[in-house]
Amino acid sequence: MAHRADPLKSVRSSGIVAAVLALAFLEAAWLGWFLVEPLPNAGNVGGTVRRWMFLARALPQVVPGVRFDQSYLGLALQELGHLENLPQRVPIALAAALIAGGALALGRGLLRGLRLHHVLQPIERLPLAYGLGTTGLGLITLILGRLGALAPWSVRGGLGVLIAVELALTFRDSRRPPEGGDAEELAIRSLRSANSQSAGLPALMGLSLVTIGPFLLMMALGAMLPTIDFDAIEYHLQGPKEYFQAGRITFLPHNVYTSMPFSVEMLHLLGMEVLGDWWQGALVGQLLIAAYAPAAAVMIALTAGRLASTRAAVVAAIVYLTTPWIYRLGVLPYVEGPLCYYHAALIWSIARVWPVADPRIRAAFWGVIGGLAGGAMACKYPGLISAVLPLGALALVETIRRRSWRIVVGFVLGWAIVMTPWLAKNLIDTGNPVYPLANRVFGGRYWDQAREAKWTNAHGPKEIQVVALWDSIVDVAGRSDWQSPLYVALAPLALLRRGSRRASLMLWGYAFYLFATWWLLTHRLDRFWLPLLAPLAVLAGLGADWIRNRAWSALLGLLLFVAIVTNMAYSSTALTGFNEWTGDLMVLRRSIPEMLNPPLARLDAELPADAKALLVGQAAVFHFRHPIVYNTVFDHETIETLTRGRTPDEIALTLKEHGITHVYVDWFEIERYRSPGNYGFTSYVTPELFAGLVAAGVLDEPEPMGSRQQLFKVRVRKPRGG
Repeated sequence: MAHRADPLKSVRSSGIVAAVLALAFLEAAWLGWFLVEPLPNAGNVGGTVRRWMFLARALPQVVPGVRFDQSYLGLALQELGHLENLPQRVPIALAAALIAGGALALGRGLLRGLRLHHVLQPIERLPLAYGLGTTGLGLITLILGRLGALAPWSVRGGLGVLIAVELALTFRDSRRPPEGGDAEELAIRSLRSANSQSAGLPALMGLSLVTIGPFLLMMALGAMLPTIDFDAIEYHLQGPKEYFQAGRITFLPHNVYTSMPFSVEMLHLLGMEVLGDWWQGALVGQLLIAAYAPAAAVMIALTAGRLASTRAAVVAAIVYLTTPWIYRLGVLPYVEGPLCYYHAALIWSIARVWPVADPRIRAAFWGVIGGLAGGAMACKYPGLISAVLPLGALALVETIRRRSWRIVVGFVLGWAIVMTPWLAKNLIDTGNPVYPLANRVFGGRYWDQAREAKWTNAHGPKEIQVVALWDSIVDVAGRSDWQSPLYVALAPLALLRRGSRRASLMLWGYAFYLFATWWLLTHRLDRFWLPLLAPLAVLAGLGADWIRNRAWSALLGLLLFVAIVTNMAYSSTALTGFNEWTGDLMVLRRSIPEMLNPPLARLDAELPADAKALLVGQAAVFHFRHPIVYNTVFDHETIETLTRGRTPDEIALTLKEHGITHVYVDWFEIERYRSPGNYGFTSYVTPELFAGLVAAGVLDEPEPMGSRQQLFKVRVRKPRGG
């Protein structure tokens, strides 16, 4: 703890310089490998891409002849230069501020109800309230959405009421004398920790302002750009769009992903309701997701500061926020950004509650921990493994150690309040509370053995091989395109720091658990291991403070400089995320779909206003403006459901009943799904199927929409005897 007698200054200087020199050699070797290792996902730009290229051209004239406008700094400033388009972002930012204000009000109200408000410092309350509040807003949105009670003015009014009530309570509390006793002692202890000084702190604080600011600015502006990610336009945004257009949250049998916990996606739905527009509302949700990154960084810094020093806190926050992965999670509407936040908040909560003596405060804290673990699971099901189970086990340990049943009850109650509505939704819709998972355990409707086999083949655990394990270790350590070198450079040193080795061992144990469960129990998609970044960032902060002398401070400064400049240059490029930060949103609304899928964009532009298209083989449809019928690759193929076993007259009648006027077939996507190692696609859909429908007079002759895309118009058939 930072308020204890500093054990680092008592280390004898003999041998330290030699140790730092040896460490400098190891760090140089590590950075050398990191900078020359090819980026595995960047090869599609042409040629091999290595990180040293970004470092070399980050600033002008580092490489002779590289002008300012050719450097990555100059290119980034060009993308930030269209200031005339910033007013387009004002409605988005204001709507996000309204929702964030409602979330903070709800979270602060919860902390006040648990009587934790006076125990925590403002810097602790703010990020904690945001996480708890967004989780709460997700639950409220789910319940009201199921009732069909969401509407723009009611949502705006409800958020306004939450904010007004919290402001009134805050004003009331400010006029009351501070409470004493144990709460006062905890506040004093925390304040001492926050105010402790360490060697080189002024330089580190200045560095944090210079480095973190640009990352946050790029992140905020990038979040307010239309997304280009397949998963986002297939379900992260498409699900809320369908809920908004329907006026209620319903079961979507054609999009299995929308039956997952959708707590984060509720922020997009709220944005759509506040602005009354599904396209701009999605950008509101993206900006709210980006806000999880600084909230997580504060939690990480608070943890490192509590376990070590302010120097450790500052470095931990810098390491986390300058990681290209965190920038990427901020500009794309993935749920992993919020998931990382919940893991950071859980780590902070354990460090915060562990020394608490008051049994009432301790029980309330464990209720919050249960809610945070539930929030992680409400992001995505793997949160059960990464957050709920290990923290639940720790709650049991604490229950036995403290001989207090309130601890485990508080944890379970907090988790149940968050997750019960999401599980109940699936139970009502499908008969399986965790649909589409655990079908063999819970059974349920809609899911069959064929879909189970297809899902398991795509999302089930991969084969255990030593070579694959080593490749995964290397990927997580630094080969992953968006990883930072600072985790490996600093986190192992945490074990050398006197006074915090026990905490370091626990954090390393948790990190090992997260890696092992990701590798053994999932299909090893890289995004699934990202919760590792939270404990590793804390460890990096502790490692940065393993010793305090000038030699190490100089080496630390060099490590930070090289890594941060490289990460900033790389994050500013389109390899990390769409980076037209100040582009014209109205132009981008048209150009992004054309860039992502020209044939589909052409279809959307040319269809009559009253048309409704059935899409075959294509599910990345968020940007599509016309009414559509579609399905994801893991759902029953709609064209097969509507045509199999039916006569031409019956098929024509079925298409008419569904209002389908056109059928669009994306053979390129179908062939991609059928390629070796991919998800697979039903053999029922063939060119012969559509040729037969044309011959039977159900469809007109196809019109080519692209090299491998066809559009069939549904023929209007006269009734028999007419």
